[in-house]
Amino acid sequence: MMPSIRDDEKNCPCLTPTVGRRDGSFPVPVYCRPGRRRVRVPTREELAARCTAERYLDCPGYRRFMADRTWPEA
Repeated sequence: MMPSIRDDEKNCPCLTPTVGRRDGSFPVPVYCRPGRRRVRVPTREELAARCTAERYLDCPGYRRFMADRTWPEA
């Protein structure tokens, strides 16, 4: 069973709901947009295995997103 995508505290912060999109245009109800990078639609398997339940910390896209947000020490 796929973890709930509604538990925001455990889900990747790059996930964005597909509210207002045409039905059928996305295979899952969310897409991934890490910062200003390209939009990516995860497969159901990726969503269950990587994007939810705090497993997103291992995602290469999330790591690049966080590296872009890291401020150098002054």
